[in-house]
Amino acid sequence: MALYTGWAFLAKLATNGIPAEQAVVYTYAAGIGVALTYVIASGDAVVRAPGSIGIALAAGLFLGAGTISYYLALGSGSAAIGTAISGMYILGTAVLAVVFLDESLTASQLAGLGFAVVAVVLLSR
Repeated sequence: MALYTGWAFLAKLATNGIPAEQAVVYTYAAGIGVALTYVIASGDAVVRAPGSIGIALAAGLFLGAGTISYYLALGSGSAAIGTAISGMYILGTAVLAVVFLDESLTASQLAGLGFAVVAVVLLSR
């Protein structure tokens, strides 16, 4: 949580001085460096699974477009509102997991998702 908090706060600061799409490029460059360092340090063999690699690349397309949208929101508005709204990806992921992956949600998890929606509505006012 602390790492995501630092990312969101620093992203807001970055978009105060440079265009959002450029801030995304710098953010991703640093993130790729961290990820590559982790992969190399882990010593694990590189797995070649074309189907899964394709899915990961598709996920990257969504991540890139979502991140640019998030940074544009940070650059033009409130960090609190932009972060709360972008955090609603949790709701969409939960729905997709239930529909397509045959996962289930408990009553308390459904209530938590409902509270998340309420939180976004309250923060956006």
